[in-house]
Amino acid sequence: MPGGTGVPNKRTAIIIGAGPAGLTAAYELLTRTDIIPVILEKSGDIGGISKTVNYKGNRMDMGPHRFFSKSDRVMEWWMKMMPLEKTEDNINISYQNKTREIPGGSAAGEDKSKMMLVIERLTRIYFLRRFFTYPIQLSIDTLAKLGAWRTTKIMFSYLRARLFPIKNEASLQDFLINRFGRELYLTFFKDYTEKVWGISCEKISAEWGAQRIKGVSISKAIQHAVKAIVNKTKKSEIGQKGTETSLIEQFLYPAMGAGQMWEEVARQVKEMGGQIYHYEDVQKIYATDNDITTVVTVNSESGLASSWKGDYFFSTMPVQELVAGMDSSKVPADVQEVAAGLMYRDFVNVGVLLKK
Repeated sequence: MPGGTGVPNKRTAIIIGAGPAGLTAAYELLTRTDIIPVILEKSGDIGGISKTVNYKGNRMDMGPHRFFSKSDRVMEWWMKMMPLEKTEDNINISYQNKTREIPGGSAAGEDKSKMMLVIERLTRIYFLRRFFTYPIQLSIDTLAKLGAWRTTKIMFSYLRARLFPIKNEASLQDFLINRFGRELYLTFFKDYTEKVWGISCEKISAEWGAQRIKGVSISKAIQHAVKAIVNKTKKSEIGQKGTETSLIEQFLYPAMGAGQMWEEVARQVKEMGGQIYHYEDVQKIYATDNDITTVVTVNSESGLASSWKGDYFFSTMPVQELVAGMDSSKVPADVQEVAAGLMYRDFVNVGVLLKK
């Protein structure tokens, strides 16, 4: 369709990006409207940072993307794309004050590689040349690895923070110290956060911490550890409504990696008439009055420029690039300044292949 205007006699939506947001938008348009989505993807992949890289038959995720939600609609949407594996025991999935029991049973005759599996969480951070369970748990294992002296300092620091908290939390640093104590903050949280986001914890707002960390604290970690011991026999339950997001122990995961979900969505989008074009890098975005009318892309493989017209436009591309691609006369100066100053973090994934 390069240079064209979409499907004749049909309204067209131009969607920038074939990640989860772009693919979901395309699927919803196809199932709820008569609008035909045309997805322009900069890379040759599907799924954005939720993709699964296939290297010589080895599938590696771009970091963990756990499938859990407290929304009925989201859970049902995922399982409509990829059904949950059948197990010998019934599985109870609880969220939004609702509990759904999925009957167990043999999965014989069904392709398990196309199902969602129930996975137990196992996340670790490497510190002091040792692996620690993350989020940090107050367990015998953790205390042994930290050592008696460091553990003592952490406990006294935590008690001090509880007795004399910082009254006006102005930064993420204040937020973390109040919940974990200064010693544990300096031990684990400070360097990790600044490496990930590239900003000092003193310059990140406390509100950001409340959103990202979801209220987790040492007291909550202790409560969670006690509850886990009490409920140890309930192996087939994914209880989520009353659980802090970062303490959830079980979740759903596509059998062949997180990207498998979005590969399946892309397949269905194309099967229903949607179009996905790869290596199309958006360079210019044109508007008349307040309406976007056309985007221009350059194909990174062929070098050819293409013009794409549509009735509706969706963007999931970085805001910095989106604003930079617009006519500067159409964008307020303060918006241009803020967009140009946005910082983006990159990361490096290392996939380790081991012989069986």
